[in-house]
Amino acid sequence: MTTPLPKEIREGRRAGAAMLLALLLGMAAANSSLADSYVFLHHYPLRVGIQPLQLEAPLIDWINQGLLTVFFFQIGLHTKHEMTSGTLAERGTAAVPATAALGGMILPAAIDTGFNLSNPAALGGWAIPIATDIVLALGILSLFGNRLPKGVVAFVTAAAIFDDLGAVVVVAIFYGNVEAIRPLGFIASGFLALLVLNRRQYAGLAAYLAAGAVIWLGLVATGLEGAVAGVVVGLSLPLTAFPPHTASRAERRLSPVAFFVVVPIFAFFNGGVQMNFSFSNLAAEPIALGIVIAFMIGKPAGVLAGTLLALRLRFGSLPDGATLRDIAGASLLAGIGFMMSLFIVTVAFEQPIVAETAKLAVLAGSAMSAIFALFVLRTGSSQTG
Repeated sequence: MTTPLPKEIREGRRAGAAMLLALLLGMAAANSSLADSYVFLHHYPLRVGIQPLQLEAPLIDWINQGLLTVFFFQIGLHTKHEMTSGTLAERGTAAVPATAALGGMILPAAIDTGFNLSNPAALGGWAIPIATDIVLALGILSLFGNRLPKGVVAFVTAAAIFDDLGAVVVVAIFYGNVEAIRPLGFIASGFLALLVLNRRQYAGLAAYLAAGAVIWLGLVATGLEGAVAGVVVGLSLPLTAFPPHTASRAERRLSPVAFFVVVPIFAFFNGGVQMNFSFSNLAAEPIALGIVIAFMIGKPAGVLAGTLLALRLRFGSLPDGATLRDIAGASLLAGIGFMMSLFIVTVAFEQPIVAETAKLAVLAGSAMSAIFALFVLRTGSSQTG
């Protein structure tokens, strides 16, 4: 009798397919007779609100800072759920993937920095290869069915969650540009409201969303990344105060919107890069080479080093059924950076040619990492299952 695949693995397969389809459509639009229309949509100005409280920005900014907030909220909510009753609930279980994720951020950032020390314009992209795309990673795991131990799935999921949170923190700290001081009061008041709601274990979701909206307005007005507000609200929810079915229902309803609406729209508008030069020329660019090597070598090496360090220092143990060999193979999945990496490209670079080069490098490095991971995991799983 075959054990059904875990829900997150099944969703990862479908969401990954939707994301890749949207990416291909974006690439096709950007490199066809629709290219001018595609660019026009990118920069089409949209106004929201009424004077004097009115915001105007290109469509791409509304997607990256507005719509993407829903996906970030899903990250925060899912992380909070895992911390209270899931794979991250026990400190010993969470410590190892957390340290692995940290190693998987430090080493690729160092590699990318090393390649671009002599190029100040490219140096700002040092954080591009620190992220792992949890949707695509779980989508690849789904291809192996039940041939991989459940402990490996739990480890990859936990490490990717910490990876996403780390990337959000990096964006919030290093890629913000405070243009106005007054709106900082909005951010402070929103945080204060969330703190009070959390301390009182208030169970009304609307109040948290209202406080998050205030934080979002403050972040956007100060030149910071508004989407970060989604993670803040998701992590602030005291799930123990909500009836169990309320929290699970909220996450269940939000997941399809985040993975099958928000993520594909983001992929379509951010992944459509014009192929103005060949991949052979791309390989000669230090910015591209740094990203690709950081993904293919730096990410898995950093994850494995972080894992070994955590085990050596007795921070915790590997999940049941998982071995170091399994983790070494699964660490290759960390080199698949897409969603957060493309987002970091959009906030790191203003020059179109630099941004497009970085985006192509993200796609190339992620694709090669995925192929390598498939080969290694397939070989290992065929021997064990």
